[in-house]
Amino acid sequence: MTSKYYYILVILLLVATATVSAQHQSGLRMENYAGINSIFINPASANIFPLRWDLNLVSADFFIDNNAAYISNTKVGDLVKNANLIKSGWEMEPQGDQTLVADFYRDTTKNKYAMLSQTINGPAFLFNTNGGQSIGLFYNFRSTGGSPKIPGSLNYYNYISKSANEIIDFPSFDFSFMAWDEIGVHFSQRVSTVDGYASVGINIKSLRGYEAAYISLQNQTDIQFLNSNQVEVSDLNIQYGLTNHNVDIADNQSYNRTIAGKGLGIDLGFNYVIEDDSDTYKFRVGASINDIGRIKFKNNAEVHRLEADQSIIFDEALYQSFTTLDEAMDQASIDLYGAIDLSEVDEDLKVGLPTNFSLQADYKIVDYIYVSALLINRISFSPYAVKTTNFLSLAPRFEHRWGMFTLPISIVEYSRVKMGLALRLGYFIIGTDDLTSITGTKEFRGTDIYFGVKVNPFQIGDSNPRKGRSGSSGKRSKVKCYKF
Repeated sequence: MTSKYYYILVILLLVATATVSAQHQSGLRMENYAGINSIFINPASANIFPLRWDLNLVSADFFIDNNAAYISNTKVGDLVKNANLIKSGWEMEPQGDQTLVADFYRDTTKNKYAMLSQTINGPAFLFNTNGGQSIGLFYNFRSTGGSPKIPGSLNYYNYISKSANEIIDFPSFDFSFMAWDEIGVHFSQRVSTVDGYASVGINIKSLRGYEAAYISLQNQTDIQFLNSNQVEVSDLNIQYGLTNHNVDIADNQSYNRTIAGKGLGIDLGFNYVIEDDSDTYKFRVGASINDIGRIKFKNNAEVHRLEADQSIIFDEALYQSFTTLDEAMDQASIDLYGAIDLSEVDEDLKVGLPTNFSLQADYKIVDYIYVSALLINRISFSPYAVKTTNFLSLAPRFEHRWGMFTLPISIVEYSRVKMGLALRLGYFIIGTDDLTSITGTKEFRGTDIYFGVKVNPFQIGDSNPRKGRSGSSGKRSKVKCYKF
C-alpha cells in the first residue's frame, strides 16, 4: 500500500464515513414529547412524558467529527455522490478553492480527536401508569469508535518534514471500536414534592457484541526512520485486541454477523421538576450516569501485547507488501519474540461501554417556548473501553403537542462550536447538530443527522393527562384520567 493511498484511507476513515456513522441528538431526546427516546439520556425522564404511552417505530442517528483532517468545500450530499473524486491535498500546493481535496491540518503539536458513532433504535415502548410509574422495553443497535486524544505527531506533515535518523516522540494514546446491540427494560418512579415532583429511573440492558477492536500505546515511544525502508522503535509497549471473524474477509464473501460476546449494561437517572399553575412545568433539572458495563468477547477474539525494552527494527517495505492483517500480526510477533503467535496473551477480549455522566436542564420561558441545556462528559474506567463524545449544548425551542422546532448550539469536545436544527411534525422527527455539514462548508470535518418515527395517543387540544396523575403534587384539585 503506497503512502498516498494510506493517508487517503486514514482521512476517509476520519471524515468520509459520515454518511454511515451519531452523537446525542438533543432535538430527539430533550423535549417533553420525546417519550421513550428520552430515557437514553436520562432514564428518569420518562416521567416527564405527558401521555399514556409511546411507541417508537424506528429512529436513527449518525455522527462523525474530528479535528485532525478535512475535505475542502463540500457537504454531505456532494460527498456521497462524488467520494471517488477525492484528491490528496498534500500533493496539491496551494489548494485554493478546489473541491473534494482531502488534507490533514498542519498543526502537529496539539492533540487531536476523531469520534464516530451510530445508533439505530428499533421497536421501543413506554407505558405510564396512574401510580407514577413508567415501564418500557427497547431494542438498540449501536456502534461507537474513535479516540479523544490522538497525538499531534500522528500527522503526515510531521513525518514528511523529518530527515533520516531524526527521532519522533510518539506519546501514549488509545483507540477503540465496538458494535453491539442491546435489549433492555426500563423502570422509573415519580414521587411528590412540595413544589412539584422528583423521579428516579433505571435501564437494564442485555448486551450482545458483534465486533470490537482496540489499541493502546501505554507509554511514550521513540520512532526513528533509519532509511526509506527501515524504522527503529524504542521503548515499545502496546496492547491491542480484536474480533477476528471478519478481519480478512475476501471481496466475494458476505459479512459474517456472529455474536462473539455478551455483557450487561445499566443506566441510572434522577430528575427534579418544579411545577407552575399551567399544564406544564416551569423548570426541571436532571442527572444521569449512562452505559455502565462491558462486553466480554469469548468467541473469535484475540489480545496481543508487543513489549520490548530494547530497540526493534521493522522493515516498512515488508509490512506494506502484506495483504492481510494476520500477516502483519504474525510478522510483528516474529520481529519482537522470534516466532509466530508469541505476542498473543489472551483469547478473551473485554471492552467497556461508552460510560458518561450527564446533566440536563429545561426552563419554560412562556407557554410553548423553552430553553434546554445538556452536558455529556465521558467517564473512562479503562483504556480498552469505547469512548463517548464530550458534548455541551444550549437549545431554545418551540414545543407543542403536534410540533417542535429547535436551534441547538453545541460544543463538541469543548473545542468546536456548531449550530443545529431539529423539527418534529406530529410523529415524524428530523434534525442535525451540524447544519453547515448539510448546507456546505469550507472544511468538512464530519456531520450529524438523526430522524425518528413514532406513534402515541391521538389527541386534539391542549388537555394534558399528566396533571391528574397519581403521585403529582397536591395542587391539582381535579383528577383527570389518561386519554387514549
